[in-house]
Amino acid sequence: MPLSDLQIALGMMVTTQSATHSHDGATNFDNLSLTAAERDWLDQLQDTPGFNVTCYIQRWWRETKLNWTTRLTLAALGPEQADAALKAYLETTPCPSLFFTPEALGFLDFVSGTGKWAESPHLVEIARFERALLIAKEAAQQSAGRQSGDNELPSCARLSPHPAAALLEFAAPAAELLGALVGGRPLPPATAKRFPILIAPGLAYLWRPASADEARLFTRCQNAVSIEDLRALVPDPATTLRRLLSAGALQSMD
Repeated sequence: MPLSDLQIALGMMVTTQSATHSHDGATNFDNLSLTAAERDWLDQLQDTPGFNVTCYIQRWWRETKLNWTTRLTLAALGPEQADAALKAYLETTPCPSLFFTPEALGFLDFVSGTGKWAESPHLVEIARFERALLIAKEAAQQSAGRQSGDNELPSCARLSPHPAAALLEFAAPAAELLGALVGGRPLPPATAKRFPILIAPGLAYLWRPASADEARLFTRCQNAVSIEDLRALVPDPATTLRRLLSAGALQSMD
């Protein structure tokens, strides 16, 4: 049997038992080259103390990563719902990676897409915001430089959103909402009014409130339009577009 198949089999077993806390779910090894003796050894391994400790460590590490990387969302959920959401995610989602960001993105998608928690005020917006921040942070760390946005934009240039940029909306002022999360205070009530937020790798803190003109142009650029196509949308599109380019929110397709 190839050593890689044994390693894969052990990894599959740890992932399954770490999620379910149970030996009941049989791991499917059909696609692996394992002998009958090797399958018997793997089956007996599940009852050993060392294997159980390994499963516990993996689950603890996954939960620890999420407590470090999704603090805003966990704060929005509150202690009881946060514990329930973490448990539900870990029990239903195999470990995607030992790295922080893939695990965090998976959990944030899980929470924002699950009706049980998505009904909480501000929860979906906060989870999406934290998700966008993680993506923008990675892009900022990997990028060697920034486009200044100081040059005149040729009218034929086609612009589109940067892959690591996002425009989101809160149902309360951003400073008030995020301040309450960080300070452990009650969240402000959700309102019908929307407060646009720009997240981009070129911003000093990766995010800031967006103006109405920025929100309008960023949204329109989803279709990779030319600057000429944008002139009728806002009074001074060139200035606003330069700000978005400088922030890393937009990129030229030419």
